Amino acid sequence: MRTVAPREAAELLQRGNVGLVPTETVVGLVAGEPGLPRLAGIKGRDPAKPIALLCPSAEEAFALASRVPPAAESLASSVWPGPLTLVLDAKEGGTVGLRVPDHPAVRELLAAYGAPIYATSANPSGGSAPAKLDDVDPGIKEEVDFVVAGGSGSGEASAVVDLSDGRVAVLRAGAGLDEVTISRLTRG
Repeated sequence: MRTVAPREAAELLQRGNVGLVPTETVVGLVAGEPGLPRLAGIKGRDPAKPIALLCPSAEEAFALASRVPPAAESLASSVWPGPLTLVLDAKEGGTVGLRVPDHPAVRELLAAYGAPIYATSANPSGGSAPAKLDDVDPGIKEEVDFVVAGGSGSGEASAVVDLSDGRVAVLRAGAGLDEVTISRLTRG
């Protein structure tokens, strides 16, 4: 596993490589579209299970949704960039998980890549998510192609709120966003 700058990481992602990048929450296991099947294999995750997209901005995230309910706009304006994943109806049917992270390393990677990237926590499926690169499971470190260096995250995964199909459901509270706070923000 070699450490690369965000610009080189972006080029590697375009070629189907998979890597590690710190975020403000946990270390992300990331891939572009060409590396998505490999990402699922490295994590030991069911390939049919959706993987969220990290986006450089709310505008780019919302462009992937078929509709953006007012609750999504309210949450995004309050939290993004930050530790919140929104599940929205996708343009091509089904749903899509979207997050705009707030960590310099991943933001630089997104800027260099020029498009959203797939990301999940860098732990074996069912395991604990690592807050820092040193805590990533050795098996995952062996499988990835690169790492982007950067400071550690909080260790607490992002909150996940499902706003698809007209619902407001907190799938996972996290990173300072509990159900009460999310409820207050979605009424805004």
